[in-house]
Amino acid sequence: MQQQNPAEPDRLPRPRTVVLVIPADREQVVLARSVVGHIAARLGLSVAELADLRLAVDEACGLFLLAPGFGGAGETVECRFEESPGSLSVTVSAPMPPSVQPDVDDIGWLMLSALVDELTWKAEHGVARITLVKHLTVRGG
Repeated sequence: MQQQNPAEPDRLPRPRTVVLVIPADREQVVLARSVVGHIAARLGLSVAELADLRLAVDEACGLFLLAPGFGGAGETVECRFEESPGSLSVTVSAPMPPSVQPDVDDIGWLMLSALVDELTWKAEHGVARITLVKHLTVRGG
C-alpha cells in the first residue's frame, strides 16, 4: 500500500496576500511600486510586464491622491496584492465620498486599462477600490 506524503498538500499553489497601508502622500507610493515589482519578479513576469505593473500601481494610487478633498492628515491608501494561480491582483483603496468616480475618458484611466488585463472600480460604504489584474502566462522552456 502506497502512503501519501503529508508534505504534498503544501506543494499545491496557494493564494498569497500582502497588504500595504501607506500615508496619503505621493512620496510614499514608491513603497507600493517596490512591493508589486518584487512580487512580479518572483512570479517570473518579464521586465516589460514588471514595468507596466509598477506604472499601473503608481497611476492607481495617483487617482486617489489627486482626488479633490483627499490626502488630509492621517488619511491612508491601502494596497492589497493577491497572488492566485494564473493571476496577480492589486487592489488600491481609500476612503472616498460616493460622488467621486473615475473619469474613464481621462488619460490616467486609459493608461491603466492599457497596462493591465482587467481594471475595475467599485465604491461602497465610503471606500473606493481600483482593482488591477494581470494574468500570468506560462512560459515554455
